Amino acid sequence: MSLLACPQCNGAELDDDVGAGWRCGVCNTWWPSTDGIGRFLTPERAAHYDAFLRDYTAVRHAEGRAGHDDAYYRRLPEPTLGDPLFDQWRMRAVSWRALRARVLRGLPVGAVVVDVGAGVGWLSNRAAAMGLRAVAFDLSVDADDGLGAVRRYAADGVPSFGAHQAEMGALPLRSGVADAVVFNASLHYATDLTGVLADAVRVLRPGGVVVVMDSPLYRRPADGEAMVAERHTDFERRFGTRSDSVPSIGFLTMPMLRDASPSIEWSHHRPWYGWRWAWKPWRARLRRRRAPSRFELLVGKVRP
Repeated sequence: MSLLACPQCNGAELDDDVGAGWRCGVCNTWWPSTDGIGRFLTPERAAHYDAFLRDYTAVRHAEGRAGHDDAYYRRLPEPTLGDPLFDQWRMRAVSWRALRARVLRGLPVGAVVVDVGAGVGWLSNRAAAMGLRAVAFDLSVDADDGLGAVRRYAADGVPSFGAHQAEMGALPLRSGVADAVVFNASLHYATDLTGVLADAVRVLRPGGVVVVMDSPLYRRPADGEAMVAERHTDFERRFGTRSDSVPSIGFLTMPMLRDASPSIEWSHHRPWYGWRWAWKPWRARLRRRRAPSRFELLVGKVRP
């Protein structure tokens, strides 16, 4: 059965037999498929994100997120020695193991996992290898740092999961089809947290969960706001762009999450990232600096 639905008319089912794309039988909108990636942005929304994606991709490539071989991607999130992003991937690997143990291993074979902010699709690749039905969504279709990289996970060029360009608050999915919606280092990019979480709840089956992983979490909004300002200033100095053409939240607090979706009850899981990370809050206090972010695995169940 198809998982996909038209995001323009709020739910008309789209055929899984993709070919060159999908035409909605209700609103007649044509959603193309290019290079195996479903394109679920209208021309107006694509233009809205054009400057953001240009800046975002330039920054990410400058950070060393391009030019890797297929084996590099297939190892992810396990880090590669010599990678300038080794420490980041080391932390992502810890987060992945927590997600796998706390959430994914409890799902039956064939359960649907929605990977929101999938990037290169590593999480969907890992979930598919567990026998789960993974679907990856992101705005970026870059060949090295976006959904264009999913071709690297299959020898025949066809990955074992679907990949689609879409907005996180307008997922092209039928209602009630997902067992888990995972915001993969992505929820802090939301511009409308209430709308994004409402759409995640919409696509969940009864008993499904919303998962937030690898988004910066703060106790005080002022600390998060200071971090975002520092980040934009640093990007402008290093890369010549503040990368803020589409304003986003940039960080999360638990009151923000509760206010945005009161129907979700969150549980906290704190992966162990090592002593250097654990020491950060104490070092910040000693130096009288803003509190650093926390990274937790947040698992949300929807109250009846």
